[in-house]
Amino acid sequence: MIFKLGRKSMTLALQGGGAHGAFTWGVLDRLLEDNRIDIEGVSGTSSGAINAVVLAHGLAGGGPEAARAALHRFWTGIAEMSALGVHAAHPLAAWRKSASPLPALKAYIDLYQLWSPYEMNPLGLNPIKDVLAPMVDFERLRGKDAIRVFISATNVHTGKIRVFENNELSLDAVLASACLPSLHHAIEIDGQHYWDGGYSGNPPLFPLIFNVNCADITVVMLEPLERKKVPTTVAGIRRRQQEISFNTAFLREMRAIALCKEQIEQSWFPSGKLERRLRRLRIHLIEANDLMQKLGAGSHYNTLLPFLTHLRNEGRRRADAWLARGLEAIGERSSVDLPGLFL
Repeated sequence: MIFKLGRKSMTLALQGGGAHGAFTWGVLDRLLEDNRIDIEGVSGTSSGAINAVVLAHGLAGGGPEAARAALHRFWTGIAEMSALGVHAAHPLAAWRKSASPLPALKAYIDLYQLWSPYEMNPLGLNPIKDVLAPMVDFERLRGKDAIRVFISATNVHTGKIRVFENNELSLDAVLASACLPSLHHAIEIDGQHYWDGGYSGNPPLFPLIFNVNCADITVVMLEPLERKKVPTTVAGIRRRQQEISFNTAFLREMRAIALCKEQIEQSWFPSGKLERRLRRLRIHLIEANDLMQKLGAGSHYNTLLPFLTHLRNEGRRRADAWLARGLEAIGERSSVDLPGLFL
């Protein structure tokens, strides 16, 4: 990919969050409109991994406008295969004609608390696969014109993170990154089985620090950093458990970065490669903590088009506000208080 002089270069780290990934769609849609920005690399987990490969596919095939079109095709395609239009052979099709799809979807999700996906969905049908397979050219992502891409999955056997880079990218790698074990069969790659990358890195930052020249990482967050109230309902407790689980690795990584930068910046001259990279590292954040706290406990599974469009519009609005106040920090300094947020 060719970068133009006078433009701001950044990398993106995209969190996962099921249907909430439509917020990231909106953020990317707005950033791609801005001709002052070049995207040099992207890391992602779960829906963040999907957004990452669709973004990279579009950029490599036709630039920002092609990437915007690809993201639009993916998310509207997911909406078409929602509770009202899922593959006829999938168990969820039993509720496709329901007059009230969201309660029906909740009932379906509740069944997965009693039976595993191997019992509920023995054929391992996955609507994401049906939408993604025909629209992403993974050979293109392995080519010289593609931006750097890193997507994470969690090894079921070891619990360790696995980061797939451009030369390893495949449809299975993306499905592994987005494999919630309560809903989908584990994905097997090279004899190893994988679940959602959110358990081990949501999203992974270290590949962007060590494998990309650009020193500016913009994180698009979907999980709330904080909740003021203690949940007291079953749904609320489950949701908070999931949020903490999917944020733990990210918070640990950010805490380590903040501590290391604090120590390095107190020294006169960083001696090693790691120290030099961390000294110049700049972190930026686009989030919607207030919005995500208002969404219902089952909203991660709501793939109906009006909801996805609402999240996309919110993502565009938050990205627009960030561009107005934070773009000038790219290449100069972090635009977030790392010690204040993560120490």
